Amino acid sequence: MSTVDVFWLDPATVAEAYLGVLNETERERMAALRRHEDRLRFGAAAALLRTVVGAETGTPPERVAVHRSCPDCQRPHGRPTLPGLGLHASVSHSGARVAVALTRVGPVGVDVEEPRDVLFAELSDRVLGEGERAHDAGAFYRYWTRKESAVKATGDGLRVSLSGVRVSPPDEPARLLGYPGRPDLAAWMADLAPGAGHVGAVTVLTVEPVTVREHRLAGLP
Repeated sequence: MSTVDVFWLDPATVAEAYLGVLNETERERMAALRRHEDRLRFGAAAALLRTVVGAETGTPPERVAVHRSCPDCQRPHGRPTLPGLGLHASVSHSGARVAVALTRVGPVGVDVEEPRDVLFAELSDRVLGEGERAHDAGAFYRYWTRKESAVKATGDGLRVSLSGVRVSPPDEPARLLGYPGRPDLAAWMADLAPGAGHVGAVTVLTVEPVTVREHRLAGLP
């Protein structure tokens, strides 16, 4: 059975002492963030990634090798990779949720968003493509999280315009319908259930169906 595990955590539940599992680069990135809540979410997500990979591989979290090299520059802010483990990972955080997706199937992207009406009004033209309509923030964020999970799975990120990524309408099961420059891209996509006040989606680059297992953690051990 092909599976992807998605782990959910409220960053407020992570004790500051636990952030000691982060490496020096992660601590520097965390410290560079201006807002306390952004530092908390980043640190919690990095610690969660190390924790779940450590549990999967029998490695202490602080010894898990996480690479975040960017293909466009020398800064360590790319998507996380786990060399030599045969695991694919993705991280996202917004509002009161951090998420880590982990799978052995293929490259994976996860996205979670806390819907805000002001962003819905400002970003619709940049996210929605021809023929896509969102009549409220809930529908818009369903489109957004599906598309974001796709560009995170491919590793393209901001190099691809979300308006060019085509996905199924919000009231239909999640599917990738088209991707710029890659007409034959095989991807499996699903909506997630991050909890009240949040919307999420996950994409795995594979031709086979995947079973999602969502895990809601009360904190980190």
